Amino acid sequence: MIAPLIPRDDLLLAPGLVHLQTGGVGAMPRPVLEAMQAAEIEVEADPARETYGPGMSHLEKVRAKAAALVNAASADDIILTTSATQGMFLIAQGLKLTYGDHVLITDHEHPGGRLGWEWAARRYHIEVDSIPIAPGETDAQAIVERFADRILPRTRVLSISHVLFTTGVQMPVAELCALAREHGCKAVIDGAQGPGAMPVDVQALGCHAYSSSGHKWLLGPKGTGFLYISPDMSGALDALPLAAGRHPGSDSTGIVNIAGLRGMGAAIDYVQALGSARIAAHNAKLRQELHRQLSALNQVHIPAPATGPLTSANLAFCLPDEVDIHALRRSLVLKHKVYIRTVELAGFKGLRASLHAYNGSEDIARLVEALGEELAA
Repeated sequence: MIAPLIPRDDLLLAPGLVHLQTGGVGAMPRPVLEAMQAAEIEVEADPARETYGPGMSHLEKVRAKAAALVNAASADDIILTTSATQGMFLIAQGLKLTYGDHVLITDHEHPGGRLGWEWAARRYHIEVDSIPIAPGETDAQAIVERFADRILPRTRVLSISHVLFTTGVQMPVAELCALAREHGCKAVIDGAQGPGAMPVDVQALGCHAYSSSGHKWLLGPKGTGFLYISPDMSGALDALPLAAGRHPGSDSTGIVNIAGLRGMGAAIDYVQALGSARIAAHNAKLRQELHRQLSALNQVHIPAPATGPLTSANLAFCLPDEVDIHALRRSLVLKHKVYIRTVELAGFKGLRASLHAYNGSEDIARLVEALGEELAA
């Protein structure tokens, strides 16, 4: 039996609810919520001072915590945002792309990591090219070669997810960043599925930008996130939110959610206390157990292996075409109080379970039992 790393008493989840949707939104631990509430009370006790004055120093500490979490060289490399999506849009808007420039992405990018480039295509007439990534991909070198084969003299950006939100494939990010730098391209990473689920070292990855969310695997407040920009990327950006600098609450960002961002700082502390490597090992064990139990169900097909360098805490699986996955998911939620999500993109159609530190063997058993019951109905 695998016990959760986070005790149930630390969570505010409804009794009996099995939350396997951290890849969409995490369950905030009680200490994080209490820290955010205390910060809000502090702000409202002296609004002008906390909003415009010395109280803003708290947010500089949050930048430092985010920098330490992903091993950025300096807190100056961190911008506080509302989400990974906002960070990705800032990069797409801020890079000085022009007519004919070429951007490479995968065919499984989240809308938050894709729509900014599509906007740039409409506005500046750049070309956005998608590289196919199979749901059961296991060959990192083959992925790198696929990207290498599509790089053109006019390619300016490789923009990829650290972990694909649909299938859970963990991309060979360091190798792709090295490829981008070799060809003079910017390496931009959608890290919404990274920090909090596994250790992240942006310097080791060699990326130019890494955008992440506070509300997923970090278990922080909704509407929070951060963006890492490498020192050698700074001069390449000209985005309006950075016009007055990178400090939160600047003239070009306006007032920010002080309490929420301080709550994200508390969430980073909470995750750091558990240990990113320890969380990743826990999640990997849960993945193996869920993979084994789902494989025993006749109608379930899991395209990815149980373990391997391209696997993650997101496990996706498929069902026969005649199964209405949306109706099935509704039944899992409403009848069994088991929350997972459907995923449909680039020819892949299935369900995804996200396994995190507050999950354990009992949650897996609940999912498998409920799924078996619904498929037999």
